[in-house]
This record gives sequence, C-alpha cells and structure tokens, in this order.
Amino acid sequence: MILNVDAEKRVTQRKSDLTELRKKGYIPAVIYGEGTDPISIALNKAEFGKIYKKSIGELAFFDLNVEGKKYHTILKDKQIHPVGRHFLHLDFMAVKAKTHVEIDVPIKFVGEPIGIKTGGIMDVIQRTVKISCLANQIPEDIEVDISKLGVGDSIHISGLPQGKWQYKDHSDVTLIVIHAKKGDTTTQAETEPESKDKE
Repeated sequence: MILNVDAEKRVTQRKSDLTELRKKGYIPAVIYGEGTDPISIALNKAEFGKIYKKSIGELAFFDLNVEGKKYHTILKDKQIHPVGRHFLHLDFMAVKAKTHVEIDVPIKFVGEPIGIKTGGIMDVIQRTVKISCLANQIPEDIEVDISKLGVGDSIHISGLPQGKWQYKDHSDVTLIVIHAKKGDTTTQAETEPESKDKE
C-alpha cells in the first residue's frame, strides 16, 4: 500500500519551537536514509491521522511530497504522547530499490483450524514479523495456512514460509496456538463406562 502525504520543510532550533508547531496542529518529523541528508519536515496532524488509519494492519509506504519533490519512505519510528496517544514525532526512512531494510510485515493467517471446529480456542499471539531484505523484495504479507492446526498445536517463526528475506525474530517465537476450552477436560473415570463386574 502506498499512501501520499503532503509535508512542508520546517526550521526549528529550540524545544519551544516544536511545542509551538504542535500547538498549530502539526507533527514534527524527519526524513533520513541512504544517500539522503536528514530533512526536517512538518505534517498536518489531522490530515496525517486520517491517512495513517489506512495503514493500520497493512504494510504501507508513505510517499512524502515536500516542495515538489517526492520521497518514497517507510515509517520507521514514532513517538506517542503517553496520555493523549497522539503523535509527538515521526521518523521516515527513505528507501530505494536496492536499499537493505528491516521492516515489520503482517502475517496473513489462512483457513479455519481443525481445533476450532472441535471446540478449541484460537490465540493469535503475534500478527507481524520482522524481516530483512531489499526494499524492492518486501512481501505484502507472509501467508500461513493454519487449517491443519488441532488443539494443542502452534506455529512458530521457524514454521513460516521462506522467501527472499531473512526473519529477524527468534525462531522459537510463538505466533499462534490452539487452546482447549477452559473446563473442557474430562477425567478417565468420567469417560469410561462403569464395569458390570463390580461387586
């Protein structure tokens, strides 16, 4: 997904300048990357908020338009206010086709686990995975077939499909597990028929 964002260059030298910028409804940000000198920019808070919502749960690139020049970027880091939960600062990394990047990619779980059909509960622990690859080889998502998972089964990073990328998370990290329903266990005495030879 590519999202277009208008931005303007900013000149802020003191902390008070950033505070004033935020009061005016802007988010201070920076563009950096291979072969690109850091560029200080400001984004309209309301407009960027609408655009950012479209990227949630998706792999998104932000094409930043700054004074007639376009920068193809990914949102590398964001500072969020601990109470208001609004953006305080954004870091965009400019990417070129042959740039080596590390990025979080969504995991797309496909199918209905057998364990769900038999009464189990699906617990999705992690919905993204960090990979390393060339910018022009980033997959839109990592597709995982979960239809054969039974109660007690799970999938880890080590079980993900391979491609033109390397997984940066530890191979033992659990992504999804199928649990039995609480209180769904029965004892052997409850399931075995009573013996006719009992005296």
